[in-house]
Amino acid sequence: MAPSTTGDASMPRRRRRGIRVAALALSLAAAASVGAVVVSAFRPTEAPPVAVAQQAPHHGTTAVVASVPFDDAWKRIDQRDHPFVIAVAGDSTGNEPGEWVDLAFRRLAVETDRPLVEHPWNLESNAYDPEITANSDAANAPLIVWNGSASGKTAAYSLEHIDTLLPKRPDILIINHGLNNVRKPRAVGPEFSNLLAAVEQRWPASVGYAVILENPRFDKWHEAHKRVLEDVRAWAAPRTNVLLIDVNAAYLAAEAGPASFLVGDRLHPNPSGSALTAGTVLDALTRAGT
Repeated sequence: MAPSTTGDASMPRRRRRGIRVAALALSLAAAASVGAVVVSAFRPTEAPPVAVAQQAPHHGTTAVVASVPFDDAWKRIDQRDHPFVIAVAGDSTGNEPGEWVDLAFRRLAVETDRPLVEHPWNLESNAYDPEITANSDAANAPLIVWNGSASGKTAAYSLEHIDTLLPKRPDILIINHGLNNVRKPRAVGPEFSNLLAAVEQRWPASVGYAVILENPRFDKWHEAHKRVLEDVRAWAAPRTNVLLIDVNAAYLAAEAGPASFLVGDRLHPNPSGSALTAGTVLDALTRAGT
């Protein structure tokens, strides 16, 4: 499929929200136990690279720098009597039930004994659908997830809808964009900077940031996506306190081969790929807090 004029080269999947909610309702009873097994099965045996970007004193550019170390923000999750809020600004790799956002934070809710309150984004209304809950009998304060993943979009879309996307201050914001930047790879860094600047303007010195190097793609945009990944790495390098999570490396290192974790479009993760992404993200988050 030819890319759209908005820069989408990801063949966005437009699925009805009603189907999403119904499918999730059928699986809720088994989600905690099955999801835990699936995510654990695909946590990398050797942890992929995780880096907290450091500001190079000789670096000649100015940058919006996260003023809270990521690990300090993440450690708030240990305050079991306070809700812990995670926001995700992302794309179609994490916008559906059973994909990495849903898998990762269902697992985290169980591990931290917190009820999960997940808010799924609706691309048609540019707003959140009714919340989805799980692990409701947990003893601690809730884990609240604002999943602003939007199919076919870049961080520019997340910024455009920031007031709705982030209705409350999150403890951490995870940026999972890049696959849709292949038409203009050089735009990815400025888009990330603008998004972080807007969050800092709203909640100065209080949000921890993580950025994901997304899974590889093996369609005709393969080389362009490699340039996007290079630009994301270059963007992160001078920025203090931003956690860089290398999901791409986890796919490339997988014994079965990275393509085995993608569906037929050679872009979107299949269930095994979603589990691999979820496990990689969870490992990076928890290791950053130790």
